[in-house]
Amino acid sequence: MSADEFNSRYPVGTPVFAYPGARPEDGAADEALITRTRTTARQASSGTDVVWVEGHGAYIALTHVDPVTEEEAEQARIDRDALITARRAALLEAIRAYPSGGWKPERAHFAFKQAGFGWVGIRLAKADLEALAADGHLTPHTETVIRHYDLTEAAR
Repeated sequence: MSADEFNSRYPVGTPVFAYPGARPEDGAADEALITRTRTTARQASSGTDVVWVEGHGAYIALTHVDPVTEEEAEQARIDRDALITARRAALLEAIRAYPSGGWKPERAHFAFKQAGFGWVGIRLAKADLEALAADGHLTPHTETVIRHYDLTEAAR
């Protein structure tokens, strides 16, 4: 769809699913953004039709943006939140089962595969470790430039 077609159908503020890296069918390991358009679509200097969305700093190709209804966006947020909760609970369970030896994103990534979350990439595993630390379940430790996480006493 061209930028002009997109703009004629979808005003600024339209809810969308946006895929900054790759679309899920192309094997992306990142989560989709459930967001809204914040600009009209236009053609980038590369010739690609693009739009900017809330919560993302760069433009996204229109081929990586799917307009949705308000209801679809709200249900997707509910589903995403439930999935995040389940994923982080599975990671915390794995850490409790094997609390020794610092937990790094690569180890969390492997634990996710074992728990059936094989699509979780290293970046998302790192974000989940950071979230568990922010929630008080893990204590971050940094050695030179490598960070790992251990259970807090309260989480044991």
